[in-house]
Amino acid sequence: MPRLLWLVGFWAMAGCSVLPGFGPKEQAPAASPTSTPAASAGPGTPEGITSFLADYVKRNNAANQAMSAELLAGYEGGSSLAIDKAAYVSERKLGDRDYQPFGYTQPTPTVSAVKGGNWFVTTAYWKGKSETAKVPTYLLFARDGESWLQMYAPDVFSDQAVDELPEIATDASGAAVEVAQADGAGLLMSPAAFAKSYAAHLVGKGTTASKSRFAADRLTTGAASTRIKMDPYAELTESARPAGAHPSYAVRTADGGALAFTTVERTRRYDVRQGPQRNYVQQKNSGFLPGKYYTFMKFTELIQVAAHIPPKTAGPGQVQVIGSYSGITSGSGR
Repeated sequence: MPRLLWLVGFWAMAGCSVLPGFGPKEQAPAASPTSTPAASAGPGTPEGITSFLADYVKRNNAANQAMSAELLAGYEGGSSLAIDKAAYVSERKLGDRDYQPFGYTQPTPTVSAVKGGNWFVTTAYWKGKSETAKVPTYLLFARDGESWLQMYAPDVFSDQAVDELPEIATDASGAAVEVAQADGAGLLMSPAAFAKSYAAHLVGKGTTASKSRFAADRLTTGAASTRIKMDPYAELTESARPAGAHPSYAVRTADGGALAFTTVERTRRYDVRQGPQRNYVQQKNSGFLPGKYYTFMKFTELIQVAAHIPPKTAGPGQVQVIGSYSGITSGSGR
């Protein structure tokens, strides 16, 4: 998947009063797919996952170098494909690109394949030319005929303790147990309920009781901070919903909870507040929004999240969002 390290930032420009802009979203270094690893039941051994990921990285780098959506579609699907296809479009529009190959290191020694072998999830550390990520990326692959497509690749948040990541439960055969999206048995909430409630929480909506079911995370705290900082300069209209066009997945964890992967679609529109000073809004490093907008700016993004839904207990519990991957898929302004 094409990945840039994007940080949200605010700045002022000399000569006029500026509507603080945002730097690109938090995304991590890159990844994108190539031909087709053997489908079988997925790589079931440490050697198998290492070989599988090596082939995936080779294809990913080939697609990234060519910025080829066709190559990308050979090894990606779901929201990963939508985000990364849009990234290629954005990069072409920017016209200033420094391609750098990447790799993955330290894959988890065993992968967790669900019963039936239709999908599996593993973790690995992104590795660039001179740096290696300090936290892992979740890589979720699903079977598509004789191929495996990478469907999710959320990066674990840098403030998340790696040794506290949820452990995936396995049965006597070594297979992970899938949790259906509507299945809330023994859980604080079902994966589907999580997706709906979290989408509302991300844009500051939902009841107080609903919000209390989520631990603080970088996405929601960052969104809340941005709303406060932008308010003097622009009126924000935003909405978010589960991205139903893209599949979600969940697997049982050793504590009786679930590790859920879902995609949220968020749309934000900033209408610049007019006054004696000339304000504008700007989104850096996005080919969809390449300039300054003095009237309004609107964009839509897809946000992959990985979250631990705790088991239902007598005491209070909170869902913990532990990683994300996102990208702008459209934008306009004036």
